Amino acid sequence: MTARSRGFALLGVALMSVHPGLPADLSPANWAPAEKARAEAEQGFVSPANSRAVEGANGLVAATTSPIAVQAGIEALRQGGTAADAAATVALTQITTALGSYVSAAGVLQLVYYDAASGKVVSLNAGWNSWIGETNPGTIPPNPPGFAEDPAASREAIGRRTLVPGFMAGIEAMHKRFGRLPFADVFQPATWYAENGVTVTALHAAYFRLREKALSRTEEGRQFLHQADGHAPRVGDRFVQTELAKTLRGVARDGAAYMYTGPWGQRYVDAVNRESGKASMEDMRRYRPTWEEPLHSTFGGYDIFAPGASTDGGFAVLEAMNLAEERKTQAMGPYWKDWRAFRDLTSILQFAQNGAFMEPQLNAFTQRRGIVLNPAERATKPWARAVAPFIDEMSGESPRETGHSDSIVVIDRWGNVAALVHSINSVVWGTTGIVVEGVPISDAAGINQFRLARMKPGGRVRDDMGPVIVMNQAKPALAVASIGASLTFETARLLVGILGNGQDAATVMAAPPLLNNYQPLKPGETPARRARLIPAGAYDAGFIADLGAAGVRVRVMNATEVNGLRGTAVLGSVEGKMRRGVETSGVAGFATAY
Repeated sequence: MTARSRGFALLGVALMSVHPGLPADLSPANWAPAEKARAEAEQGFVSPANSRAVEGANGLVAATTSPIAVQAGIEALRQGGTAADAAATVALTQITTALGSYVSAAGVLQLVYYDAASGKVVSLNAGWNSWIGETNPGTIPPNPPGFAEDPAASREAIGRRTLVPGFMAGIEAMHKRFGRLPFADVFQPATWYAENGVTVTALHAAYFRLREKALSRTEEGRQFLHQADGHAPRVGDRFVQTELAKTLRGVARDGAAYMYTGPWGQRYVDAVNRESGKASMEDMRRYRPTWEEPLHSTFGGYDIFAPGASTDGGFAVLEAMNLAEERKTQAMGPYWKDWRAFRDLTSILQFAQNGAFMEPQLNAFTQRRGIVLNPAERATKPWARAVAPFIDEMSGESPRETGHSDSIVVIDRWGNVAALVHSINSVVWGTTGIVVEGVPISDAAGINQFRLARMKPGGRVRDDMGPVIVMNQAKPALAVASIGASLTFETARLLVGILGNGQDAATVMAAPPLLNNYQPLKPGETPARRARLIPAGAYDAGFIADLGAAGVRVRVMNATEVNGLRGTAVLGSVEGKMRRGVETSGVAGFATAY
C-alpha cells in the first residue's frame, strides 16, 4: 500500500444537489436517550478518556470541546442536513455548552467548504470589523496577560476593546448558500440547552473563579455570573442561560439582522458606548461576511485549500507546507522519530506562524538579500524557494495573545465538506464585563492594536484561523481545523505526517505536539538559537542529545505549560465509502460518525 493510500482514500460517493428539505426535529428532548446521556456524561471531560477511530458511511462530525455539540451535528446529518447545516448546529451548540467563554455568538469564524454539486472549494471570512469611529487604535487599552489584574478596568475605556462581530452573519451566509434544513432548526439544540441548563464542569468553574472580578464589573455581568441558582457557579450546578436563549430565538426568527440592525444590535452599540467605545449602528448595518477564493497550494501532489487572502491564517499554513516541501522535510522520518525533521519543521513553523507579526522586518530581510517578493506572496512556491535557505536567520517577534476557539469538521452523505473555526478571540469571556442579552462581549481589539493600526477604520481585521481542505485529483480527501496558541503548528504537523510521511491519522494525532515559542529573544540570542519547546517525557535522551549536538537548544515544558501553548485539531477523512475521524486521549476533540 502506498504512503498516500495509507493516509486516506478518495471520496467514493455520488454527488447530489442540495435542495431545501423538510423541517427537522433537532431538540435534545427527542434524541435517543442513550446517546444524549453519553454525550452529556462525556461533556465533563476535557478530552476523550480513550483513543479510538470512528467511521460511518453516511456522515462524520468532529469538533473540539463539546460531545453534546457533536451529537447535535450528527442529528442534523441524520435528518437530511448538509455539512453546512451540521456545522452551524455544532457551532451554535458549542457556544451554549461553553457558556460563551471561549466561543461566542458575538465572535468570529472562518470557513473552508467543499461543495459537491459544483466541485469547488470556497472560503468565507466572517471576521471582526473595526469601528469607523476608532481612529487611534494605538491608544486602545491593551488587555492584561492571561487572567492578570486589569489596570484599564477603572479608566472607563473598556468599550474601545470591542469590535463588530461576524459569527452570526457568517452562520447565516453559510446556511443560505449551502444549507438544506430550515434556518431556525439549526438553533434548536443550542436553544434547548440554554433554556434547560448546562452542567457546570470543573473547567467552567475554574474559569468563573478566574474571571469573577471581570464579569462583575457591570450589572449585566453580575446577572450572567449568577445564572446557577443565584450564586457563582460551582461544579455540578445547572447553568441556565435564559437571556442567551432569547437571543438565539430572535436570530432563528428574524435572521442575523436581529444582531446587527435589530434589538440586539442596538443594545450592543449602547453598551459599548456606555463604556467609552466608538460604536455606531452604521457599523452594524454595513457588516457583511466575505466569500472569496481560497488560497491554494500543493504538497506532494495533493491540493491544499485554506482561507482566502483577507486572513493571515491561510498564508501561514500554506507557507509552512511549501517550506516543508522545499526543504524536503517530508522525505525524512516522522518528526517525533527523526530529530532532523523535528529541527526543520519547528524552524519552519516558528517562522510561518509568526510571519504576519513581522512584515516590516520580513521586507527588510528579503530586500537585503535581493529577494524581490513581498509578504503578499507568502503562500507561493517561488516565495518558499527564495526564503527556505534563510529560515534560521530571519528575525521575528513573538506573536500576540490569540485567545481561545473551537474547531469543526463535517462530511455529509453527499460529499460536502466543512472545515470551520470560530472564536471569541480572547482569554475566556474577556475583560469587558459587558453582556448583551446573554452574550458576553469580547475584548479582541485589545490584542489586535497592531493590526488595527495597519488598516482603515471600519475595515476587516485579519486573523490567524486557518482551516484547510485537502483534495486529491479534484476529490476531497482530508479536512483539518485547528485552534490554540500553536494552531499553524498543529495543522502543518498533521498534514506533513499524513500526506508526507504516510502515517495514519490516529498515530499523528497522538504524536507529541509542536509548540510555538512565544518568549521574546534574550539579549544576544538569535532566532536560529531560539529554544525549541518540548513536552516533558516526549522524547528520549538520545533524541535531545542529537538536537544539542546540532546546536539546537530545547526547553522542557510541564503539562500545564504545554496545555497553554499547544494547538488542538480535529480532522475528517474518507476511506472508500467510509467517513473517518479519530478521538485521541489528551486532545480536546470528539468525533461521531453514522
